[in-house]
Amino acid sequence: MIELGWPNSTPAYGQFFASLHMPDASVEQSEAFRDLVRETTSLASNDAMRRTFSRIDVGEIVPKIRCPTLVLHSRGNAIIPFEQGRSVAGLIPGARFVPLESRNHVLLDTEPAWQQLVEALDDFLPAPVGTGDLLLDDLTAREREVLELVAQGLDNGTIGTRLHISERTARNHVSAILAKLGINTRAQVIVRAREAGFGREKIR
Repeated sequence: MIELGWPNSTPAYGQFFASLHMPDASVEQSEAFRDLVRETTSLASNDAMRRTFSRIDVGEIVPKIRCPTLVLHSRGNAIIPFEQGRSVAGLIPGARFVPLESRNHVLLDTEPAWQQLVEALDDFLPAPVGTGDLLLDDLTAREREVLELVAQGLDNGTIGTRLHISERTARNHVSAILAKLGINTRAQVIVRAREAGFGREKIR
């Protein structure tokens, strides 16, 4: 299906790929994911990666890991079975395994499991040491308000409601924050913000 559908503009092929990775995504999220993967990866590269992944066996490698390790895995993951994630975590000395109550392989910030992810990262990462403040100098007062709520794990719709702005405006602020901090993902923003002391207030 992937090989036939990758160069094909018929929506059904893209929906098949997206539904495997994010079965609980909205139509907008599925379309965005479908467009993203097709624009950033060629069919040849995608095929090579899939074939390589299917041959990889990390059973002899992961027991050699000696650094603190956090393994998170969605219970209903259709791409990589949940038990494989649990097995890998069991092979890593001292690893912490966190089951995520989700069916999505690509976690969405609009689902409850996102907060599980945020809390797991918060517990796992070392306490902030105040080294990230200089990275935030270019943010406006409003962007700092948005960053605080992002660091608490809130989605754009909830941020908009809290700040009495539209979800679209909240999303634009988040995009501006990513650009100013030179970060590509929301998860990275959360980590960077918490290193700088954001997101420590109790979510109400």
